[in-house]
Amino acid sequence: MADDRYSVPTTEAEDLPEQLCGLLTEQITAARQGKMAQVEHLGVRVDAVMARMAPGRASQPVMAESQRTRLKQRYDELVLTLRAEQADVQARVKQLRQFKRVVGAYNRKKRCC
Repeated sequence: MADDRYSVPTTEAEDLPEQLCGLLTEQITAARQGKMAQVEHLGVRVDAVMARMAPGRASQPVMAESQRTRLKQRYDELVLTLRAEQADVQARVKQLRQFKRVVGAYNRKKRCC
C-alpha cells in the first residue's frame, strides 16, 4: 500500500492539487498581510489551475482523500481570513464615518459662532 505523502508526481495533472494548495497558502499569507491586490492576482492563477482540474478533462488528476482534505482546509482558512479582513475594513470605515461626522459638526459650530 503506497503512502501518498511519498508519491512523486509523474505528470503535470498529478501536480495540480499541490500547485493549488501552494497558491491557496500564498493567498492566505497575502490576506493576513492585507495585500488584497496580491490575493486577487493569485486568485487568477487559482482559477487557471482549477480550470485544468475540471471534471471531464482527459488529464484530470486523481486526488487522494488526504489531498482533498488539505485543499478544503486551506480553502476554509482562506475564507475565514478574508472574512476577518472584511470585518476589519468595515470597522475602519465605520470609524472614518464617525470621525467625518464629528469634523462636520465641529465645522458647522465654528462657522456659527
